[in-house]
Amino acid sequence: MKHITTVFLAFLFTVFSCDQLRAQGDTCTTALLIGSGIHHADGPTTGSGIVLSNGSNCGATGSNGDWYKYIPTFTGMINITSCNTLNNQQDDDTYGHVLTGTCDSLICLGFNDDMGSNSCPNYNFATYLDIAVTAGETYYIVWTNLFDSDDFYWTLTECFGTVQGTAFKDYNDNSVRDSSEATVNTMLQVEPGGQYVYAGSDPYSFCTEQGAYTISVPNPPLYYLPVPATRTYSVNTQGEFVPGMDFAFQSIVDVYDGEANIWGWSPWIGNETHYNVTYCNIGTEPLDGEIVVTLDPLTEFVSSIPTNVTAAGQTVTWSVSNLLPGHCAYIYLTYLTDSTAIVTDTVSAFVQFNITGVEQTPENNFDMIIDNPTTSLDPNEKLVNVTSITEQEIMDEKALEYVVHFQNTGTAPAQRVIVRDVIDTDLDLSTFQMIGATHPYTIWVEGREIAWTFANIYLPDSTTELEGSQGGFSYRILANANSMPGTSITNRADIYFDYNEPVLTNTVETVVATPQAIDEFVVYDDGLGVYPSPSTGILSIGWQRGELTNGQITVFDALGRNVETQNVQRIGGGTFVNMDLSELPQGTYTVWLQGEGVNARTRFVIAR
Repeated sequence: MKHITTVFLAFLFTVFSCDQLRAQGDTCTTALLIGSGIHHADGPTTGSGIVLSNGSNCGATGSNGDWYKYIPTFTGMINITSCNTLNNQQDDDTYGHVLTGTCDSLICLGFNDDMGSNSCPNYNFATYLDIAVTAGETYYIVWTNLFDSDDFYWTLTECFGTVQGTAFKDYNDNSVRDSSEATVNTMLQVEPGGQYVYAGSDPYSFCTEQGAYTISVPNPPLYYLPVPATRTYSVNTQGEFVPGMDFAFQSIVDVYDGEANIWGWSPWIGNETHYNVTYCNIGTEPLDGEIVVTLDPLTEFVSSIPTNVTAAGQTVTWSVSNLLPGHCAYIYLTYLTDSTAIVTDTVSAFVQFNITGVEQTPENNFDMIIDNPTTSLDPNEKLVNVTSITEQEIMDEKALEYVVHFQNTGTAPAQRVIVRDVIDTDLDLSTFQMIGATHPYTIWVEGREIAWTFANIYLPDSTTELEGSQGGFSYRILANANSMPGTSITNRADIYFDYNEPVLTNTVETVVATPQAIDEFVVYDDGLGVYPSPSTGILSIGWQRGELTNGQITVFDALGRNVETQNVQRIGGGTFVNMDLSELPQGTYTVWLQGEGVNARTRFVIAR
C-alpha cells in the first residue's frame, strides 16, 4: 500500500480533515469506512478488482482496486465524482463502481468511466455517478485501474436532508391515501430556491439543504385543489429525514372528462412497428366508454396489449369500464406498414375516447399522429409534435409534446436504462406532465434536468429480440408565457444503458413564430384546410381528400369547449364550407371534420 508523503499531507491538512485523507483498503473486507467529503485514492496499483459472486463484473473492471465502505444515515441520493481541480486533468482517467450487499455476495449498482453530459470543465476523464441509497445499508465504492493507476481526489456528496411525501387524488375527501387513490401527474415547487419536484412518483422525494422551506403546487390538475395548499418543513442536522409531506387533491366540481394521447414509432415500410395509446380520467367521476383507433389505409392492425379488442377494417376498438379519476390505462398496438408505401407518403392514426356521459372537454378526447414512412428506424431519437408555435398558441397553452425512443443495440440485455434531459430555459418546468411510457419508471428532477430511471428493465438486445429491445416515453410541457417571436426552443436527451457512455439523441427545435395570413388554403397533412388563418372569423374550410357528403364540422376553443357545430351536405372535390365565427373572441381554435371514413382536425387562429 502506498502512502502520500508527510510534507504533502501537512500541506493538505490545512484544506481537508485527516479522516478525508486516510488511505483506502485493498479489498472488500479491508475497505475504508468513509462519510461525505473529499477523499484521496492512492491509485489502484494493488488490491483486488471486482468479480461478483456469479462471475460477472460491475462494468469494465481492472485487476487492482481501491475499496471504500459507506453506510448512509439517511435515505436519498448521493453523488460520487472525481471532478476535482487537484487532479491531473490531462492524465487521471478514473473508473468508479458502486456495489451493495456482503463481500461474498455483492450486487452492482452502477459504474462510470467519463462524465459524459455532466461534463467536468477541462477534464474529460472524470467519473460521475448518482446513486440512490437507503439508511443503514452498506455500500462499497471501488476505483479500479482499467485505464489509470495514478493517485487522485474524489468527492462523495450527500443530501443534507431528504424530504418525502405523496400527492394523491383524494376521492373521499378524507385526506388519507387509500389503496385505489392515484398519484397526481404534476410538479411541486420548493421555496426558497425555486426547486421543482415531480409529484407523480410514489412516493416523491428530494434532497434539501439546511433551513426552512415551503412546498406548493403551482399548477394543480384541472378540477382539483391541494389540501393543504402548502407544506412547510425545516432541516437542521445532516442526514435528517422529513416524511409526511403529503398533498390530498380534492375535487371542486363533479365532472366527466377523459383524455387520450397517441405516440409511437414511425411507420416502417414492409415491417411491424408500434403505437402507444394512453387514456386517462382527468375528471372527478368514474368513466365508462370505448377507445377507438383509426389506422391509415397504408397500415394494418396486427395485435395489441390488452387483447380485448374489436377490429373491423381500419377501426380498432377497446371497451373501457370504471376508469377511476386520476387513473390512466395503456394500449400497446402493433401495426404493419404496407410494402407499397413510399417515404413521401403521409401515414396517420387517430385515437378517440368516447365516454358514457356528458364530456366536459371533448377536444382532448382526440389525438392524432402523422408521419412519413421510413425504410429504417433510428433506434435512439427525440421527437417533438410541432416545429413552430405562435404567440397566440402559447397564450392558449398549447403544449409541446416530446417523445424519446431508445433501443438496446448492444450484445447483451440492459439491466437499467437512464434517460437524462435538460429542459430548455424557454420552457416552463412547472407545467411538466408525463403522457406515457413503455416500461415502469421513476423520475428525479435536479435543477432543470429531468432523469427517468427504468430500473430492472432487462431490455433485450436487438439481435436477440428486436421488438423487445425497444422502449420509450412521452411528456408534455408549455413554453414560457413571455416567449417572443424568433425564440428557438431546443431539446435532446442522453440515454444510458447500464452506465455505459451515453447515447445522444438528435436535437429537435421549435421556433416561436408570428402567423402570417396566406393567399391559399392551409393544407395540413390530414387534408383539412382553413383559409385564411389568422382571420377575423370569416373563413372557408376545404377537404383535399376526395368528396365527403353528410358530414359534420365542429369547432372547439382552446379549452376544448364546443363553440360551433354545423352539418355539411358536401365538402371536397371543389366544394368549400363557409363559416362566420366573427362573434368569437381572438384565440386558437380547432376545427373537426367528421363523416363516413373521415375523422380529421386542424387548428386556425382568429386575430383582429
